[in-house]
Amino acid sequence: MNGLVNEALRDYVDRRSRAVEHDLELTLARLRAYRRRDPRFEEARAAVVDAEAALGRDDPAEGKIVVGRLVDGKLVEAPSAEGVGPLRAELSRSSSSRSTSLRDDG
Repeated sequence: MNGLVNEALRDYVDRRSRAVEHDLELTLARLRAYRRRDPRFEEARAAVVDAEAALGRDDPAEGKIVVGRLVDGKLVEAPSAEGVGPLRAELSRSSSSRSTSLRDDG
């Protein structure tokens, strides 16, 4: 029984290895063709610039800084003053909580 399993496994690994090797060879050939066509990646850089310009401020990959804490698995954002960025609001909150704890100790 082990002999049959080993033989089947060996056959599967051989077939899979050939398929993966073929895929890698195709990928390498495509990469080499691309490098010959655009050796300085000017086309790729232009595509990135166009994508950034098209999305502008609405780029979902840019993310958003939020200040708050998790309560029951949900983010509760800390209140911030209008026109004050999240970093400034957090620094202000941290310094006020530090001064409160100093007054409590003294």
